[in-house]
Amino acid sequence: MTKFTLNPIEEIDGKQDIYKIQIDDECLFDNFEDEIEKRGQYEEELNSIYSLIEDVANNKLLPKTKFRDISISKKDTVKEYEFKSKHLRVYPIKASNGKIIIMGGYKNNQKKDIKKFRSIKSEYVKTLEK
Repeated sequence: MTKFTLNPIEEIDGKQDIYKIQIDDECLFDNFEDEIEKRGQYEEELNSIYSLIEDVANNKLLPKTKFRDISISKKDTVKEYEFKSKHLRVYPIKASNGKIIIMGGYKNNQKKDIKKFRSIKSEYVKTLEK
């Protein structure tokens, strides 16, 4: 069975708590950050996404071009979101006291990433129901 662990993102200071999810000792968001750092590309965009995350954590409204609800249905009990920059995407879900970042990805892989994101979310939500 998959083990999920929530780790707070200490760099984000806000009214809402922001977590990144660890799946069996692997954090997809950390891997995404490491990949960007190694490539030396899009680091400024990642910093701007961190600013957007902090704005959301402080209950600021953002334009849909930067942060939007991508839930399939309005009836979905765990909302899905997307933080956007020109080339990068970060995918969190709603938690009772904030947001849980599941993964990050690139605009050109968006469809595949959203499919993976929803699969992980579904698995995580099942663990909450037990």
